[in-house]
Amino acid sequence: MSLIYPSIAITISNTKALSVPLTAEQLTGFFEQCDKNGDGRLDRAELKEAFKKLGAMLPSWRAARGLYHADLNGDGYIDEEEMTGLVNYALRHGYTVK
Repeated sequence: MSLIYPSIAITISNTKALSVPLTAEQLTGFFEQCDKNGDGRLDRAELKEAFKKLGAMLPSWRAARGLYHADLNGDGYIDEEEMTGLVNYALRHGYTVK
């Protein structure tokens, strides 16, 4: 399955690429596509894979921190209502799709 936003980069000359920060809408779409089982929410494993695709050095840790910051009801999942918190967390840390 390919992602809508597999990479956002601008090629300069033929040798360099400049990463462009993603918008909140683009990150939301990216995270929604990381819902592998289609249940409408992201679990820790899906978050880990998402942060890995975003280039996190420690995707397991980022997934745990994302849950900590965005999982308002404490059920261990990021649902549609909590997505804004996850997106804001990713934006604060400057994630882009690579």
